[in-house]
Amino acid sequence: EEGKESLSILEWAQKVQLGAAPFSLTGHEYQKDMLECNASRQCFKKGAQMGVTEVNILKSMYGLITGRYPQGTLYLFPTVNDVTDFSKGRFGPLLEDNRQISDLVRSTDSVSIKRVRKSMLYLRGARATSKIEGIKKTSSSLKSIPVDRIVFDEVDEMDPSMIDLAKERLSHSKVQEESYLSTPSIPDFGIDRLYNESDQRIWVIKCDHCGTETCLELEFPGCLLEIDGKVIRACKKCKKEIFPKNGRWIVQYPERSKDLVGWWISQLNSAFVE
Repeated sequence: EEGKESLSILEWAQKVQLGAAPFSLTGHEYQKDMLECNASRQCFKKGAQMGVTEVNILKSMYGLITGRYPQGTLYLFPTVNDVTDFSKGRFGPLLEDNRQISDLVRSTDSVSIKRVRKSMLYLRGARATSKIEGIKKTSSSLKSIPVDRIVFDEVDEMDPSMIDLAKERLSHSKVQEESYLSTPSIPDFGIDRLYNESDQRIWVIKCDHCGTETCLELEFPGCLLEIDGKVIRACKKCKKEIFPKNGRWIVQYPERSKDLVGWWISQLNSAFVE
């Protein structure tokens, strides 16, 4: 029910069908804290197919359904083609597979605008459509859209001026949530720069043998050992095999959390990538 969060976001998400199976933390245990964190500014430095886009879709839909984002949510992609792919490939099946969500979404003629209860979900591409006096870039698709939350999907591929233009859409919001996610491209740019400025959360895995905690991203490539033709994730101390499901998030710079929460998760932690 709108305005009443009878189910927590985790309880709600586990009732959502995503493709062939309901959403589950199994193999993605690191998603739990991401889902439950309500920090106003967050960034996700991620590997491909790690479920971070999934987390942001669920958070956006849950917030729209429960009334957290009364002015709506803007989901921003690098190009218009990305918008179409997302709308048809992700959003469409989400509605088809989940009656409890589709019943709350009013059909619109556009792939880029959806009404969820009383709020709007805008899907837009971050490409400038014109220049003012040949200098200032602008975009008609990012004008006159008041929102409470913006998700910048693959921010490394976006024009920085379009990111600034999009953020102006939050100026009249009491919530003002910003979420940046991307596979990193080059050092100290885009998502890598944002993460470096954040509280820098890392996923550390506890060893069943000696109790030492290892962050695969910080120990790579030494965290991988080949034993009898098989590659294992290895404890940094005793070199025994460790398992990502036994991990927890550690905040390296807690004094920065109030300004920017940062998550770093790579395919080293994937239960589905060899």
